[in-house]
Amino acid sequence: MEFTTGKSHLRAVVRHFGPAIESVQLESYAPALLKVGELRVKMQFSTINPSDLITISGAYSSRTPLPFVPGFEGVGIVEAGSELVGQRVLPLGSAGAWQQYKHCDANWCFAVPDWLTDEQAATCYVNPMTAWLMLTEALAAAPGMKIVVSAANSTIGLMLIRMAKRLGLTVTAIVRHAGAENVVDNAEPDELLILPHTGNTTYSNPLPLIGDADAVLDCVGGKTAMKLAGMVRQGGKFISYGLLSGDPIPASFWRYRPDIRFSYFHLRQWVHTAGRDALAAKLNEIFPLIRDGIASSRIAGIFPLNELPAALSVMSQNSSQGKILIHCDR
Repeated sequence: MEFTTGKSHLRAVVRHFGPAIESVQLESYAPALLKVGELRVKMQFSTINPSDLITISGAYSSRTPLPFVPGFEGVGIVEAGSELVGQRVLPLGSAGAWQQYKHCDANWCFAVPDWLTDEQAATCYVNPMTAWLMLTEALAAAPGMKIVVSAANSTIGLMLIRMAKRLGLTVTAIVRHAGAENVVDNAEPDELLILPHTGNTTYSNPLPLIGDADAVLDCVGGKTAMKLAGMVRQGGKFISYGLLSGDPIPASFWRYRPDIRFSYFHLRQWVHTAGRDALAAKLNEIFPLIRDGIASSRIAGIFPLNELPAALSVMSQNSSQGKILIHCDR
């Protein structure tokens, strides 16, 4: 199709760092002409992820030049730039999903199977890829391994449980309150424990003795990480991929368990190090897991792009129990 550069379209833009509800603005724009090697992708759906809000806050300001269009996850249709015209793709490798048209390096566009819905495709990257890579790459999971998953009632926590069970692992799920038990039970962990968030409190009792888990996959951090460390066997692994508590892992963690093989996992680092072919191979492993419900995400709400402030308000209130999508074509 012919694209009229003078036509006005809608996008979200960040010109200063801060809370998303204050920093994200909607504006009309006329997309620039395509550069050599780029595709023009008409975005269908984009996802609002916590990692987007962290980027908007300025946590990664040293590598995030202003202004920028947020959004690292979404699905769209190629409208110009190559023989892929008409193909549904994931335009990855850079931000910019919160707009009606995204220009993307052709090498970073990945075709989506026809048997995935738009909603499934829009949520098939950040959480599923992070969970799958932690298990298959960072952990090198093998049948019979025992793992501990914190924040097990979160979207990615549930994915980790279901994926781990598919791989033949034994899973202990950790939640912070009793109300989360029913959600996690559906993922069928082998054990479910309630471990309240400890905040900045100190322990008056000795920490637990060394446990028998091969690994902990933790996105809570803070002093909760100290308790979780006590569940790991001698020489086991502790993989940290988030700090939901808002607190860093204390330095005493390493004095308490110097034997643990500790590592951080960052999706961005793996993707840009591994290269396109490795990423394509992992996506091809993940697509069937989404189809089978192993790596699927519950959609809590869909907002048209022109109602993005309302969508961000829902995210800021932590009121959703699922993914918030932006319908970019509206």
